[in-house]
Amino acid sequence: MIYGRRVAVHRSGLAPLDDHRVSFGFDPAVVQYPGQSAFSRLLSATKSVSAAPPPPPSPVHQVQKGPAMASDQQNPDALRVHFGLELRRTRQRTKLSQNELAKALGCTPQWICQLEKADKTVSEQTALDLDTYFKTDGWDRDEGHFHRIYQTIRRAGRHRVLLPGFDAYLRHESRAIGIRSFAAQVVPGLLQTEGYARGLMMPGESVETLDARVAGRMERQATLTRQNPPMTIFVLDESVLYRPVGGPKVMVEQLDHLIGFESSLNVDVRVLPYGRVAPAGLEGGFILLNFEQEADLMYIEAAGVGQLIESKSTMFKAGVRFSLVMGEALSRTETFQLLSRTREEYA
Repeated sequence: MIYGRRVAVHRSGLAPLDDHRVSFGFDPAVVQYPGQSAFSRLLSATKSVSAAPPPPPSPVHQVQKGPAMASDQQNPDALRVHFGLELRRTRQRTKLSQNELAKALGCTPQWICQLEKADKTVSEQTALDLDTYFKTDGWDRDEGHFHRIYQTIRRAGRHRVLLPGFDAYLRHESRAIGIRSFAAQVVPGLLQTEGYARGLMMPGESVETLDARVAGRMERQATLTRQNPPMTIFVLDESVLYRPVGGPKVMVEQLDHLIGFESSLNVDVRVLPYGRVAPAGLEGGFILLNFEQEADLMYIEAAGVGQLIESKSTMFKAGVRFSLVMGEALSRTETFQLLSRTREEYA
């Protein structure tokens, strides 16, 4: 049985519950008063029931999984259909009309209808509001039923918009104990600000796709601050600093972010200047991953496809290439001086 608790923080104008426990096991139409919202009727009905409790209902969060969850967990469109089905089942179980639920949530009945038909993109706030209203298991920790489905949709969306081959790389990156990266064109994803990441996205992409890409990139950066983080070295070609991705304001923020790593113990940022010829760097960027027990890996991108390479001979040559590039790069002090000067040029 699911019981409501007092809502400490209102979401989207949702009315807080009092300390009476609210069960969804009875028919909310038993007690009706003109002008009351569905939520008020639920509360009034709870106060008026006799001492004998109603039969316990099936918990809201234990709805049987529909085909979308069971057969196609990586398809965000199918998962949105599942979200809509769960919303309809939950609403009907509590004997609420779309109008009544819309009034309680402060939205239109059309919005509820579109959510149930999967015609609208599910937002995180919508999922949280539904969990708060229906008091699904874990709602007070932002871990309710609808929020969990939303997170699955979000993960599936990020998976679909990844560069082919990059999802395999991400699984390895999160476990690496060492990361060495040479960036020949743009700031590496692990060091990008949100504004810079958005500036790199392809024009014409949907807002949903754009948000999924950016969110995935920002979450990925937790690798640098996790417990026992990897030791990392990033060498940027100087041209990266003068490619105004997103415009001057975005570049100032990005350069400030890079300068912030000056005192980092596990992130070493260097710049390969124009005046130093490093033939090993002219072949393009690459990333080397080192592991404690597994074989080391190299990741490269070409023609819109990512590729992981684990050949020992290729890894040896790539290690030599990185050492040559690193040998021509500016010192740590010189690098941050250049970053500061470049920032002032954009400011």
